[in-house]
Amino acid sequence: MRGVATVPVVGNQLASASRDSRRNVEINVGKACNNKCVFCLDGMPSKADKGFILLETMKRELARWRSLGHESVGFLGGEPTMYPGIVESIRYARELGYTRIAIATNAMMFRRQEFVDRLIGAGLTRVTVSMHGHTVELEDKLTAVPGAFIKKCEAIARLRVERDRGRLRDGLSVNVVLNGWNYRALPRMMKFFFEKLHIGDLRVNFVRPEGYAEGNAELTPTLTEVVPVLMKAILLNEHRFRRTFTFGGVPLCVLPAELLNSGGLMRKYAGDVFRDLSTDCSVRSDGHGEGVSTVEEGRARFNWQDRKRFDLKNRDDACGECALSSVCEGLWHGYVEIYGTSELSPLRFNGGRLSRATRSVAEAPSPNPSTRPTRRPRRLPLLSP
Repeated sequence: MRGVATVPVVGNQLASASRDSRRNVEINVGKACNNKCVFCLDGMPSKADKGFILLETMKRELARWRSLGHESVGFLGGEPTMYPGIVESIRYARELGYTRIAIATNAMMFRRQEFVDRLIGAGLTRVTVSMHGHTVELEDKLTAVPGAFIKKCEAIARLRVERDRGRLRDGLSVNVVLNGWNYRALPRMMKFFFEKLHIGDLRVNFVRPEGYAEGNAELTPTLTEVVPVLMKAILLNEHRFRRTFTFGGVPLCVLPAELLNSGGLMRKYAGDVFRDLSTDCSVRSDGHGEGVSTVEEGRARFNWQDRKRFDLKNRDDACGECALSSVCEGLWHGYVEIYGTSELSPLRFNGGRLSRATRSVAEAPSPNPSTRPTRRPRRLPLLSP
């Protein structure tokens, strides 16, 4: 693993043969959504937040980033399939020369074959479906939408046909937010997505405790509890499923030494370190800059990797002493508010191998009583991607 710590940095990321080399921009169409996920980052968006970006503005954004050399674009929300200009935006992106055109969606609209045909016909090349449970009860509970599980399964079945026909040349994937209600079911979710829905690309991101999940220890499990389940998932993938499976949002020092010291496994599974595209985001905002963001024409612009590292995550004093401080992003601020940083430890090289400077905690930390969730979650700042 020593070689990982000295891998050349390209921009603000490690050089990696596993990463798509196309420069990426992600454009948020607006915060309106037809799901009500219990961990939603946007919390309770204002009426203005729910408004969609004007199509003329969208086209200017697409032209701007393409002129700067970006070949990949992703459309985000809220729920981007609700955007009235989504088909025209995809078509225009293709006309400009974007070769990777992706959408992150709850997939409800993709149940309709006519809608599938329109978006793929316009130039869509990749779909990432947000789905967080392997049963009706779990998915519908997490999205707070009765029937969500059945609808998403129908949509994925349609999209899988298009993938197998070669019409989604950059693939079809599922993105799971790993939280307190579903993390124990991760091995069963893998079996469901890989073997029942025939998904070949699964990403799990550790919950970011903001929006509806702010201060919520029930929705935010400890890393001490989650990491053993995540390691079981990696072993299952190595020996049974053998599909693309990556994780994100987990500080490196909480991972076991066996994984940390396997460069091959880290390159395969540590998605935010080795696989995620370098992403400049143009996100709908109220015009106020925060941290690394700049604001032009009422819209915030920032590099997502920088935004995580410098604005959204906590890097305590021990992180500065860590051998992988230039690689690891740290802990979500919301997690630190609930549990603190007792699970973290600097990583050091001993005899050519990485190890923690301190032992792993014997027990999972208890939540801070002052961060118990309220009945009415606070609304998030508008710069959350």
